[in-house]
Amino acid sequence: MTDEHILYLFGLLILFFLSAFFSGSETALMALDRLRLKYLVEKGHPGAARLETVLEVPDRLLSTILIGNNLVNIAASVFATALLIEIFGEHGELLTILIMTPLLLILAEITPKTYAAKNPERVSFFVIRPILLFMWILTPVIWVISGVSMLLNKILRSDREASVISEDEIKSIISVGEQSGTVHKDKRKMLHGIFELAQIRVRDVMIPRTEVVGIDAELPFREILQLVQAAWHSRFPVYEENLDSIVGIIHSKDILNFVDQSAAFDIREVARPPFFVPESQLIESLLQSFREKRVHLAIVVDEHGGVEGIVTLEDVIEEVFGEIVDEYDLEEALFRKVAPGYYVVDASASLKTVNQKFSLNFSEEHATTLAGLVMQLLDDIPAEGYRCEAEGVTLVVAKMIDQRIDQVELHFTTDPDSPPPAT
Repeated sequence: MTDEHILYLFGLLILFFLSAFFSGSETALMALDRLRLKYLVEKGHPGAARLETVLEVPDRLLSTILIGNNLVNIAASVFATALLIEIFGEHGELLTILIMTPLLLILAEITPKTYAAKNPERVSFFVIRPILLFMWILTPVIWVISGVSMLLNKILRSDREASVISEDEIKSIISVGEQSGTVHKDKRKMLHGIFELAQIRVRDVMIPRTEVVGIDAELPFREILQLVQAAWHSRFPVYEENLDSIVGIIHSKDILNFVDQSAAFDIREVARPPFFVPESQLIESLLQSFREKRVHLAIVVDEHGGVEGIVTLEDVIEEVFGEIVDEYDLEEALFRKVAPGYYVVDASASLKTVNQKFSLNFSEEHATTLAGLVMQLLDDIPAEGYRCEAEGVTLVVAKMIDQRIDQVELHFTTDPDSPPPAT
């Protein structure tokens, strides 16, 4: 083998390396996690800012990589053809095709791209300086090609779409973080709950009218005090005649301030103005209203102006953080397990909570609570012992209070708390 042949081989090795470099660079830079890169920039990671700057001009970056890759592949074919013709004569051209095609495919395409796809961050930081050098060297060629590309885009009216991360993508990122152990399960639920604020309406979280404890404005102070002590609530709506005529909201602490001077107590003067909201309002908007008006309780009204119930700041916050038990709450479990696959559930539990607890998919289209679902399925006001089925679960009315369903039994064919069978 002559010195000239050795030079050809050495040149081919360099060209193969450059081809692999460009192929791997393209895959790594395009696969790089932009959110992760932004985090590294904020942390001051060496080279992260430079890498972010380059990725902000993807047209120029891709032009550099594609031009460079095509140039070195053409040069490699020329070198290989010249070398093989000199060694094998007229059969050299055929050998070039037979040898160069698999070599380029395996060594300069598949192998570097596979590695880069698995290690995009490591490869991106490794190649960024050489890529910047090639971008500078190929600037004149890039200008010409970019100009032609822009002209064609204008002719074809190709509009560039902005890169926007959707809500579902963010939820997926959070779920992946939970699976990898980066995000705790409770944090994942909380973050998902924040997004759901824009989908949940006041009617879904309100305390229904039948469970509202209000104070008649005509009651004497002693009876009001007894009611407050028995109810264990921090705020009460004040009404005249009935709950459709609410005139104010009073705090229990304001009532207790008059224990030693009950003669001076006038509930209409002590009560604060009521804040009314429609049942169809989104709780995301309600939360903003609570913050602006600095109130913690709102009266929920229907389309006819009748009072449907009340909603508190605590009810809204619980949609994000889960159930909150404060000093006024009686800690009664919504769910009580009686036996494997057999549960007694508070009928006022929201269908959303029941679905999350048992991994069910009860429809929330026409009902928001378990009691509402049972009445919808039975199409009647039930009596104790009435039963119906949904989602493969048998629902039995366990307890009624007047016309209201108080407790419902859930009977599962398989206990939802039991671990899945080993595979």
